[in-house]
Amino acid sequence: MIGAAAEISRYRPGNGGFRIWVYSDPQAAEREAVGLAQGMEVKHATYNTGFAGAKIVCDASGADKSVLKVNKEELMKATAALLHELNGTMYTGCDLNTTTSDMDLLSKDCPYVLAAIANESVNPNDATAFGVLGAVESVLESFNGKTVLVHGCGSVGGTVARELVRSGARVYTIDAVAAKADIEGATNISKGTPEYVEEFWKMKVDALVPCSISGLISMEIAQELGCKAIVGATNLPFRSVEVQEQVEASGIVFVPEGVSSAGAVIVDSIEHFDLKAFKEAQPNDIYEFCRHVVLNKTTELLLTARLREIVTSQATKLISEEYGASEENDCPKMPIGRTFRFWSQGRGSVINPGAAGAQRALLRRGA
Repeated sequence: MIGAAAEISRYRPGNGGFRIWVYSDPQAAEREAVGLAQGMEVKHATYNTGFAGAKIVCDASGADKSVLKVNKEELMKATAALLHELNGTMYTGCDLNTTTSDMDLLSKDCPYVLAAIANESVNPNDATAFGVLGAVESVLESFNGKTVLVHGCGSVGGTVARELVRSGARVYTIDAVAAKADIEGATNISKGTPEYVEEFWKMKVDALVPCSISGLISMEIAQELGCKAIVGATNLPFRSVEVQEQVEASGIVFVPEGVSSAGAVIVDSIEHFDLKAFKEAQPNDIYEFCRHVVLNKTTELLLTARLREIVTSQATKLISEEYGASEENDCPKMPIGRTFRFWSQGRGSVINPGAAGAQRALLRRGA
């Protein structure tokens, strides 16, 4: 099924990942599709990507209640048929339990896939990571001497942690799989390590960077948080709206994931609206563009909240940008994807930023 948070059309297509999960009932899958689409809408509107927020959700409960038993080949063919019916009003990419290999398979049957397929050196997860890095940089102003806890060290969090170490921050890492949190220069506090910290949320750090599961922060945890700021990649990091309100009321700075975790949708905008520039781009230029854009947008968010004397979640709508494309208006505001070539031409190619290297293409493909 497809969830959409706004009207989708050829002028403002829907865009969001393809998620496969086992749901308790069809209504639960529908609620998630809509909720995720709404989250995507925040990202697209905030950065004027040219897309509307949407999401494709597949309920795997019919496959013996196992994601692993889903026939991906048949699923991708059925999805291609659906996307063809929508005739360019919906584009998708990777999400939970879908990979770049799945997207390669899907793209053979339809052109409505955005997963950095046109430039295999680009890793969308790294784009997300560098966007998060920019948001953290905006909040902390300087990394030197600052303490940061990265929760979840997978494809996004691992890159965030490495780049934070390289930038001079004191970094703590934690992951359910302790080995993933073994980042050179960081202190691994995962269960089973010598530095294990069970109640990690109580640690006095400048920023907590959640890059793991949704609903990480419960009301009980919120009342004991030791961090000064929360900024990360996790979608829906709070268990409920009430928990988020509790955190923001406590004075902790929260950067909504619609602002901080937008690197992948920025990449989608470049790939869709300026394919030539995307094909020719160096991966590091794209990652640094995401970092630059998210840093500036986070700074705008923080200043808006401060000037209006409101919390950042309330300020998010105030910094969104209206794309404005429609059948009646064929000259809308330039989407962010079309600005990349001018930004990169104006500054030249960047030097390899630490962990962002040639091996990313291999990581992207799971090699």
